[in-house]
Amino acid sequence: MDYNSPFIKILTMIANMILVSLLWLLFSLPVITIIPSCSALYHSVNKIIFGPGRGNGLFKDFFESYKQNLVPGIKLTLLLLVLAFFIFEGLWTGYQFYKVSILGMLYFGLGIIIALVVGTMVVYIAPVLSRFDAPISSILRMSAYFAMKHPLRSILYVIIMAALAFSIEVMPLALLVVPAVYCDIIRGPLEKDMLQIIEDNNLVSLVAEEQETEEEETVTDSSYDINEKMNSQRKKGKK
Repeated sequence: MDYNSPFIKILTMIANMILVSLLWLLFSLPVITIIPSCSALYHSVNKIIFGPGRGNGLFKDFFESYKQNLVPGIKLTLLLLVLAFFIFEGLWTGYQFYKVSILGMLYFGLGIIIALVVGTMVVYIAPVLSRFDAPISSILRMSAYFAMKHPLRSILYVIIMAALAFSIEVMPLALLVVPAVYCDIIRGPLEKDMLQIIEDNNLVSLVAEEQETEEEETVTDSSYDINEKMNSQRKKGKK
């Protein structure tokens, strides 16, 4: 059997998409781990399934990314859950009064705008967390920046997310591939934006070389530490 044939490669890709989607679902079950699980999902899809990893080490890659982003990811998840609660309460209150007075209508409209802004930010939080080692405030700031930089694209991503969620409701088995498919949809343009941020700010990259294939191809897996850049600049200034 030719393991390098296009047919085998497609089967391998589909199998990995199913596997990583199941891992995402399993590690999202505690609810408060949704963001670290989404971060590991994006990282694995971007690196292993469609990136330089070429299907090798999927389990290991997912677990390492999940473990690395677990603590900040839980904090971000709790923060988003609190925001979602207040936004929902605000929208519900506004809906009750928007027909009664102009103020109620304005209140309801403001709630919709806030929900839309937060919703577009949410799309970027997990990918940004997977690529940058930075404080939570910086993760949120970069997510907001990406959301506002391409507002129409961000809204499109939210619509696609909603459409894929609806497809799962109609056909539950779609859950086996939908999470990985969504990450593949957003990763191309988003990776370009994140790499541009890295280049513009001269961020320090921590480069790790790995042997990813049986032919011993060297693949570079970079993570970016904003704080390290700032510390190194301070040290140079002292010298």
